Amino acid sequence: MGFLHFWRNILVIALIAGTSQAFAATDLPRNLDAKDQTRALQILGFGSASKILDNPYPLGGYTGIEVGLSSEFIPAEDLASLGSKTEDKGEFNFYTLTVGKGLYYNIDTLFYFTPTIQGEKMQNYGAQLRWGFYEASFFPLSLTAMLYGGGASFSNLINVSTMGLDLIATVAMDRLAIYTGFGRVRATGTFIGGADGITADQNTVTQDVVEDHAVFGLNIDISKMFLAMQIDRYSDSVYSAKIGFRF
Repeated sequence: MGFLHFWRNILVIALIAGTSQAFAATDLPRNLDAKDQTRALQILGFGSASKILDNPYPLGGYTGIEVGLSSEFIPAEDLASLGSKTEDKGEFNFYTLTVGKGLYYNIDTLFYFTPTIQGEKMQNYGAQLRWGFYEASFFPLSLTAMLYGGGASFSNLINVSTMGLDLIATVAMDRLAIYTGFGRVRATGTFIGGADGITADQNTVTQDVVEDHAVFGLNIDISKMFLAMQIDRYSDSVYSAKIGFRF
């Protein structure tokens, strides 16, 4: 019965993804010089980095499982003003599926990837390792450390890898959890050159940026379902939301 329930929940999330409008950056600016490449990496690299988007309280033990669908928004207005410029303004949206498993007591691992229905313009994938290392006995406060890494490809013209470490503090109140934290993230981006490439000198180059960031979010539990919303503050503010199940 538990097995059937697990796959039913996955099917629900897959249907949500299938009926959602998924789109990614389809018109990247060309002729990017070194300064433009660094700015593009700040926007796309940090914007596609792994996010906690969850109740940071551990899944627990060997039986805890989580599956979810997140929707993330990267600001694109500054990106449109780089290099040869584009008409894309505002934000672009992409989706990721997440599967998590409690490893032992207060240690969780989670994997995420872009659903294939989104197409080939943007692909995103990665993993997290979370450790809930402190829980106060006199107040509903817990502390979580999160180590993460991942990668993303934008139209096969900008390929990004990210890694970082966050420290998250969570206050839980009945079915509501509010969390905030800070961390440091590194993004490395390869910008493809050549006649059909994206660089101003037509050479394939690699850029690297490191930045501190802050995070604020909330998680609402509804039976075994949860809804999480989060703001990450890098050079730009990145907004995301997630719906999922824990069981």
